[in-house]
Amino acid sequence: MRKARTSWTNSHRQLIGVSTSCAIFICSLLALSAPAQGETTKPMPSPTGEGIYQVKIVAHRGGKKWAPENTLAAFRKAVEARVDGIELDIHKCKTGELVVIHDDTLERTTNGAGLVKEKSLADLQKLDCGSWYDSAFKDERLPLLQDVLKLVDGKLEINIEIKNCPMNYENIAGDLLKLLESYKYPDKIMISSFDHKVIKDIAARSKRYKLALLGDNIPYDIAGYATKAGATAWNPAFDCVRTDSVKDAHDGNISVNTWTLNKREEWRKALDLKVDSIITDDPIGLREYLKERQTK
Repeated sequence: MRKARTSWTNSHRQLIGVSTSCAIFICSLLALSAPAQGETTKPMPSPTGEGIYQVKIVAHRGGKKWAPENTLAAFRKAVEARVDGIELDIHKCKTGELVVIHDDTLERTTNGAGLVKEKSLADLQKLDCGSWYDSAFKDERLPLLQDVLKLVDGKLEINIEIKNCPMNYENIAGDLLKLLESYKYPDKIMISSFDHKVIKDIAARSKRYKLALLGDNIPYDIAGYATKAGATAWNPAFDCVRTDSVKDAHDGNISVNTWTLNKREEWRKALDLKVDSIITDDPIGLREYLKERQTK
């Protein structure tokens, strides 16, 4: 384009200089303020300098660093922090409800004992699942999946891991799909599992949700294997995330969402490899690290 003719006075130039300084000052203040909705999903420069790269921050079990895992307290903090998503685990109790807890036993994260599948919902709701973490959470109770859905209400993505190994819960896929029918944000649901048979079962019943294959190995044909199972995501342990495995997945349009990364060096490596999501116990720490990288 040709330059337009202009006739600026010194006063004009001084005014522009002052305005520019004010704008820079205001922008600096905004950068230091609390993150706005969806900030973590804003584009950031690619670590390799090739176009735009975006990574999602997912709070592992709700964010284990700030509250007892898999509790409404943890999920509430994740919503308040406006992370991109949460990851949680479900089991099926004796009376058929889908309960949010990681282990198939109760001892580690509650004051109860025994198998989840052998307890009724009434029994489970009497348990304290917060005191083991800190006395401030002594009133926490095991949540149902429907409680979490109500709390989140589309504000962020939910990665629901079906715990079906070694347990083999009868019709857990059907139970989950029935529960999700009334959830208004199917595009913000991911269903994952180490039981790839249950993922394939869900894929055959519904196309509404993102499906992910969990694994701590590297399949020979990641994209082909995931596609045959009806999945669009591979959620590997971080030691399986390499340049070749990420490339194989992305070449087949399979996203890579890795767990559980809590150290800056792990975050750096994951970003250099361009994973799609980082699942972490420390969402705020990861967010601060991303900000640091953006300013360098």
